[in-house]
Amino acid sequence: MEIIGNYGKASRHEVNLEKSSIMFGKNVPEDLRPQLKSVIDISKEGGMGSYLGIPESLQGSRTKVFSYVNDQLDDRVDGWSVKYLSKGGKKIMIKSAALALPTYVMSCFKLPQELTSKLTSAISRSWWRSNDKARGLHWVAWDKMCDDKCEGSLGF
Repeated sequence: MEIIGNYGKASRHEVNLEKSSIMFGKNVPEDLRPQLKSVIDISKEGGMGSYLGIPESLQGSRTKVFSYVNDQLDDRVDGWSVKYLSKGGKKIMIKSAALALPTYVMSCFKLPQELTSKLTSAISRSWWRSNDKARGLHWVAWDKMCDDKCEGSLGF
């Protein structure tokens, strides 16, 4: 409690113990957990929710833990009606909405290669499709589309 108090004084942020929850590691014995909760005066155990959009508990497969990012991207991209957009409009939509979505999670954690491939694939599909149902023909390799603008690419 002294450490939490010192943190509050140093940061000028007071910890609200009523809203707080505690998460124990697997090495903390079950009989010790109630004692620690009573000393700290935190009654709730956490670990199953999310904080700032990131899961509190990162146990298990990271691909499964962060699969919600792919789901969000798919929902966002599939919601666009691309048949009414020009290529310039699609480019703006992709850069402003699709590429910005995983940025916060990626600033905190390194995402698995499998997941980043799925994200790239979803963005690529949204670029090449010409209507809501068609898959679209990929005329240029996506790697070349992601090159810098100064090299003549679109800079995805």
